[in-house]
Amino acid sequence: MSTEAFDANRDHRISPEEAAGLVQAFQSKAEAGEHRATAFNRSAFEQLLSQPGAAGIRIYRARHEDGSPTLVMVAVDAEGQDLAAKDGVYIQKGTDCPPYCVSQSWF
Repeated sequence: MSTEAFDANRDHRISPEEAAGLVQAFQSKAEAGEHRATAFNRSAFEQLLSQPGAAGIRIYRARHEDGSPTLVMVAVDAEGQDLAAKDGVYIQKGTDCPPYCVSQSWF
């Protein structure tokens, strides 16, 4: 878990080994059918980051009306505040796993 405040200039990269360890720690305890990942196309991130004042992206864990999990993304400014305007860009509609899972060998 992050213990640092939002920093628009932070380098978020981690090593392949750390990435694999984090994913494996979750995957090894996930129940059958549990939401494991969501893929978004490049355009989703570009739409968020092209908004005036956007310095990053916040990803909210959320639920559909039927209770199934999803993710909602919103741009944040340099202070980490959501750019949550009525006419702002909000992203959801990713490709969830399951049901659309692909075999991954890196973890």
